[in-house]
Amino acid sequence: MFRKFRLIVVCLLSVALLLALSVQIVVPQTETGARVALDDGQTITVTVSEEEQKAALEMWASREAREAVKPLPWPEVSPEELKGVGEEPKGKPGLAEGGSPDPQADIVAQMQFPEEWQALVEELAAEEVAAAPQGTAAIYTSFRTNYYTQMWKEFPYKAVGKLYFQDAAGGGHYCSASVISPGSSKNGYRDIIVTAGHCVYDTSTKKWHKNWVFYPAYRNGAAPYGTFPAAWARALVAYTSTGARRYDVALVTLNKNSAGKEVTYYTGWLGRSWNQGYNQLHFAMGYPSNLSTGTLYSWTCVAESFSGGTDVLGMGCDMTYGSSGGPWIRWFKPYQGGANNYVNSVVSGGTPGTNTFYGPRFSSSNIVPLCNDEGC
Repeated sequence: MFRKFRLIVVCLLSVALLLALSVQIVVPQTETGARVALDDGQTITVTVSEEEQKAALEMWASREAREAVKPLPWPEVSPEELKGVGEEPKGKPGLAEGGSPDPQADIVAQMQFPEEWQALVEELAAEEVAAAPQGTAAIYTSFRTNYYTQMWKEFPYKAVGKLYFQDAAGGGHYCSASVISPGSSKNGYRDIIVTAGHCVYDTSTKKWHKNWVFYPAYRNGAAPYGTFPAAWARALVAYTSTGARRYDVALVTLNKNSAGKEVTYYTGWLGRSWNQGYNQLHFAMGYPSNLSTGTLYSWTCVAESFSGGTDVLGMGCDMTYGSSGGPWIRWFKPYQGGANNYVNSVVSGGTPGTNTFYGPRFSSSNIVPLCNDEGC
């Protein structure tokens, strides 16, 4: 009897093994052939080939091509998602400090990209530069940021830039993004920027965008620190499947510019924080299309955030399309790296005309799994 039972078990195990070996795990591909992989069930990554990176660099090389594209509109979000008050922060609050750029970066950049710097110098010399506003009686303060001489090449402002890309149909768009990490051995020591999930993936078509390039400190068409093509883009499975605002955050890893330098060499990187309270003083930055020449300069809104639902922050601001993916910075300290300037959310969207927008509160449900996989 025992021998018969053992024989049955062995047969069943053998059949199961044969079935397992016969199953092929298929990794989906984008239309351009870039590899897509589930990392741990929580995040999904698209890898950009060297050929695609070269094509992206050629596509966005001219100033005219960059300035001809339109900002990516905000995705529609169900009104039910914004109802109610957010849950109390779950998980232990965390911080990851930022880092300062190389002290010689500006001198080196001027030698590497002389035409870009000369264009900025000539333009600034012809402009009347005033001090940035210090406050307002309204619920927020909004002002131009790297428009001003004292800001455009200073940390943390220059760690914010424009992210250009194409949608799956080939249409050109841009979002905002910020540098948050020099990477680690997990991702080959590639620098990392953070942006909105809808800037890398379209939940309406279920397709990835493509041909991403990042321009830090972008100002009036000039790229003083060069162009950085994307190597990978990573989003949350919860976002690609639901489009929920609380998951509307993504990471993009960058390769070096034409001078062989990492972006953090020039910009340093912002810190990041998670599982913090809903009421925080935030400095939100981005490149809005609705504010005069906002597509050419970065802007900043200053306001106290409030709960927009579970793991969703809201704050007063008049920026709209183009600001998507721009960082919400808490413990803002101009011209200082280290234990301050923490990215705590990114612009996700809102309703234009309401002077309020929303973003995912960085938490153990979004930025933590993204960074754990990416090696922030």
